[in-house]
Amino acid sequence: QVIGFPGWHGFNMASSFDVAVVGAGLGAFHAAEELAKSKNTKVAFIYGYTFQEWVMAAAIFLNNPDEHQKWTCGVPEKWKQKWPNVQYFLSSVESIDCDKKEIKLMNKGPDAGAVISYKAVILATGSKSPLLTPAPGMSLTERVAEVRACGQALKSAKTVVFNGSGLVGVEMCGDFRIQNGYGAKVILLSRSGKVLDSDFGDKAHTPDAGVVTKVTNILKDKFQVDVKQGSVSDPKFSDPILSPGTLKLDDGSTLDFDVYIPCYPLGPNTSSLVSSKSDLLDPRGALVTNECLQSTAHPEVFGVGITTIKLFGHPVSSRITAASQHCARQAAAVIEGKQPQVFKDKGAPPPMSHPMNVKIGHGPGGYMIWTSLPGPAKVCCCQCCNGGYPCCPPPCCWCCIPGCSGACGTCGSPPEGEGPAKLMIHLLAKFPPAHGFKGLGDYGAEVPTQAKMT
Repeated sequence: QVIGFPGWHGFNMASSFDVAVVGAGLGAFHAAEELAKSKNTKVAFIYGYTFQEWVMAAAIFLNNPDEHQKWTCGVPEKWKQKWPNVQYFLSSVESIDCDKKEIKLMNKGPDAGAVISYKAVILATGSKSPLLTPAPGMSLTERVAEVRACGQALKSAKTVVFNGSGLVGVEMCGDFRIQNGYGAKVILLSRSGKVLDSDFGDKAHTPDAGVVTKVTNILKDKFQVDVKQGSVSDPKFSDPILSPGTLKLDDGSTLDFDVYIPCYPLGPNTSSLVSSKSDLLDPRGALVTNECLQSTAHPEVFGVGITTIKLFGHPVSSRITAASQHCARQAAAVIEGKQPQVFKDKGAPPPMSHPMNVKIGHGPGGYMIWTSLPGPAKVCCCQCCNGGYPCCPPPCCWCCIPGCSGACGTCGSPPEGEGPAKLMIHLLAKFPPAHGFKGLGDYGAEVPTQAKMT
C-alpha cells in the first residue's frame, strides 16, 4: 500500500514509518522538525486538521470572532513544511494500537481511514480543552461556526460563568470586558476561591501571595469580576454551554448563567490509546513514563506534556519545545537499538518558577503585569525594584523615551498596566512563525468571506 497526497515533494512513502508524530500544536511541530534533520528517517506527521489555529489567542477570538481569521490558516500549502522525509496526514486519529504499533485515522478528512504503522511514536496531543481548542476531526467550517456561536452567545449574555481561575480564565475575563463591555455579570469560579493557584498560589512551586492579591483586586475593582469559590464535579459541565442554564455546585448551591465556559484542562488527550497493558496510563489518563519521557509499558512510545513526568517551569512554550526535541532524539535512538537518555531541560530561556506575565485581556482596555522576566528584560522594565524612573539609574531610565515606556508600564510605577497589554497583542503575533505556524490570516476557499458579527 502506498499513501500519497497532493503537493507531496518527496518519494512515495509506504504506510510503514520509522517514527509517527501525533499532534497539532507547537510540541508536535518541534518534534517533527527535529526528526526532519535525519533525512533517512521516515516520519509520519499526523497533524489531524486541514487548518492551523494559534490557540494561544483563543481568549481574543472567542470573545471577538471577527479576529479569528487573523490567527488561522486554512490553506495547508501555506503552512505545511517541505521536509523531504516527512509526510503530513490531515485526518485525526481514531485509535493508536500500542500492541500492533498501528495508528488508524478517522473516516473524515483528506486521509480518511488511513492506517499507519510505526517503529516509534511521539504523542504531543495536549490536554482536552473543549471550545478553547478545536475538537479532533473538526473541519475549518465547523470550527468557524463554533467560534462565531461562542462570540454571539457572549455578546448577548447577561451572566457569564468562566470556570477555572488560572491564566486562561483570567484572560477570558479581561477579553470579555474589552469586547463586550460592562453590562453583563461575570463570575470567575475558583475551587479555592483564589486566582492563579498553580502559578502563584498555594499549589505553585514558589508561591507569591502578592501577585495573587494584586490580580484578584484588579479583577474585582477594574474589571468588575466576581471571583467566587466553588467546584463542579458533574461531568456534563465539562463542556461549554452557550445557552441559559443552571450550574449546580458541589456544595449544593446553584448559579444561573447565560453562558458557561470551562477554562481548565480536562486531562491529557490520550483516549485514543489502545493497549493490552493496564499500566499504560495513570488514573488521570497521563502516559506513565520514566525520566526519559518514555512509556514504561511500551518503550517505543514517548510523550510530550501528557506524561506522569511533569514539565517544570515557564515559559511553557520553551519547556514543551525542549521536551519535543528530546523525544524526537530518543525515538530515533530507540529504533536504532540505543538506550534513551534522561530528559534534561536545556531550553531557552531556562525554566523560571513563574510565568513572565499575567494578562487580563489583550490590547486597549486590557491590563498586563510583568511578573517574572529574564535578566536584561527584568532591568529594562525596572522589575528589580518595581519602581521605575527615577528609582533606576541610567541607562535603565532610558526606557522612558516615548513609545517604549508604555510597554513596561508607567514610569515611577511597577511594570504593569494597559501599555503592556497593548504591546502583548503585537508580541503575540510574532510567536507563531517560530513554532511552525505560517500563513495566518487566510481562511482559504473552505470558508467564504463573512460579514462581521453584528
